[in-house]
Amino acid sequence: MDDSDKKELKTELEKLQSEKEDLINDIRDLDWAKIIKLEKENEELQKKVEWLDKDKKKLDRKENLFRQVSNSRHRMWLNSFKIIIVIGIVDLLVIPLLVTFFKIPLQWIFLGIGIVTFFGLLLLVNYMSGTSSYDSGELRKAITGSFIVTYLIFVPLISFGTVTIPLIDPISAVASFTWIVAIVVIFYFVSRAIEEYVKIKHGK
Repeated sequence: MDDSDKKELKTELEKLQSEKEDLINDIRDLDWAKIIKLEKENEELQKKVEWLDKDKKKLDRKENLFRQVSNSRHRMWLNSFKIIIVIGIVDLLVIPLLVTFFKIPLQWIFLGIGIVTFFGLLLLVNYMSGTSSYDSGELRKAITGSFIVTYLIFVPLISFGTVTIPLIDPISAVASFTWIVAIVVIFYFVSRAIEEYVKIKHGK
């Protein structure tokens, strides 16, 4: 083999070596591109997983909140029913027994029923509203409710002569109290309508 052949062979080897290095570099570039692509895909998948986890946590919180609200409503209605039962027992059993025991004139029974019903309904309405302070709406409801309850007890007792009020005709007493209750009920609805109108006007 002469020198020219050796040179050609050397040139071919260098060429092949260069191509080999180019191929290696290309492979490395491809590997890096794949790695970068895979890393990006992995990051996107991680972000999706995090979003899904957040959505799941939000759903879990909503479900827990819904359960708490449902349980609290159930408990609220149960406690409200207990308050109503206590008011009824005091109005229909305790007050008549106290009036009879202390020999108080029977007409005073209506005053006791009105006072107990007013404070009982005020407590009940405030408990149902879930607020700590008493507002004008709760007071109106308690006043109106106490008048109506007292009226429903007053009318049959006076009409059937179970309770008599000295120097007052039963029919006149029922008629007068009916007018008073009607005025209270009308005042309740009118004042509520005015309050709603003021709220809407200020809201606009």
